[in-house]
Amino acid sequence: METNRPFRLYLRNELLKRAKRNPRFSIRAFARQMGVESSSLAQILSGKRALTDQMCERLAKPLALSPAKMRTLLRSVPDAEQDSTFQQFQRLQEDQFQVIADWYYYAILELTRTDHFKGDLRWIARVLGITTAEVRSACEKLKDLGHLTISQQGVWKDTLSSTLNLGNEYTNAAFREHQKQLLRKAEAALEDIPYSERVQSSMMLVGSRARVQEAKKRILHFIEELDEFLKTGDTRDEVYTLSVSLFPVSQIQKLTVSKGQSI
Repeated sequence: METNRPFRLYLRNELLKRAKRNPRFSIRAFARQMGVESSSLAQILSGKRALTDQMCERLAKPLALSPAKMRTLLRSVPDAEQDSTFQQFQRLQEDQFQVIADWYYYAILELTRTDHFKGDLRWIARVLGITTAEVRSACEKLKDLGHLTISQQGVWKDTLSSTLNLGNEYTNAAFREHQKQLLRKAEAALEDIPYSERVQSSMMLVGSRARVQEAKKRILHFIEELDEFLKTGDTRDEVYTLSVSLFPVSQIQKLTVSKGQSI
């Protein structure tokens, strides 16, 4: 039986509680609060790194654990209980990954804000062009994560205030998958959606690498402004997606071997 397993279990439970309260809470944020490297904390949580008494004492300080609580946590617990919590921890990450990766999770949440929304799985499936099974699975995960509530009166409410951030290698992978799905939908929209109901435009331009970060800020500001403009209209009768891409099509810098020398 592993030494200090209860403390590892406590850390996992604490991360689960904080992540459920705040969708943006991540392992990286937890590590900052604990005063350790995120990679080290991830290994501790997964059981890949031994949890010494010294590390337990170090982590106990930001958690404000009493001496009595520490004594309790520095004992062993059955494997089954530890494994159950780890499975919970993994399941939470997997569900959050799906919410970020699959486009229709956010679409379902936005759909609840439309004027003529119907809390019917088949209706949602029809208007989004997905299966009822996909809607059912997505809604269950959204409810489990606290991003969607359905009252006894059947009122659906989107409670996700901001974009999720897993704070680890899953985040970038999930967002990449999300963007790929939206690019495929954009391609389909070229054929399926009348031009009067969409805007798909692009331009080729020369620019400075040094100004890209400022360009990103301006793009994000524009997105926020457009979001505010569209949602404050008299009616909310459709769910839209807005995708913006800015990337180099040339690779001049990569051809530079050293300063002042090019291939």
